Amino acid sequence: MLSESFISWPDAKFFLRHVVMMNYGGKVYSVLRGIEVAAGDIDPLNRALFVSYSVFMALGMYWYTRFWLDDLDTYYDDRSNHYLTKTIGNIPITLGAAMYYAIFCGLFAWSYIEISHPVSMSLAIWNAWCCINLLFATPFHKNDTITTN
Repeated sequence: MLSESFISWPDAKFFLRHVVMMNYGGKVYSVLRGIEVAAGDIDPLNRALFVSYSVFMALGMYWYTRFWLDDLDTYYDDRSNHYLTKTIGNIPITLGAAMYYAIFCGLFAWSYIEISHPVSMSLAIWNAWCCINLLFATPFHKNDTITTN
């Protein structure tokens, strides 16, 4: 089955799985590096940015453990039992996550322009990458969804 889809355009589920898998490490790095930068930074706005991002990414690890481990395979179909997908739907959730990363991309880009800290640049690029992948993970068309086995 994989050989039949190997050279095909990835669907929304592929991009969501990619974001989840790559961002486990990204979240851990962001938390540890954010604490390190915040502890040594004298600018209060930059410190607040890194501390808040560290907190949000640590909370995001709970989201990943609870939500994605159980419902990643059913996220795009009607089998999901999660309250958010039943009440809000997967498109607003995915777009909301993309917006979260877009906002932090902008904040870290601003931090890099103002403070010139290299970690700000790396986190701006990381957040942009997560946002782009989440936009690809948004199933705007019915045929973007996959049937699971």
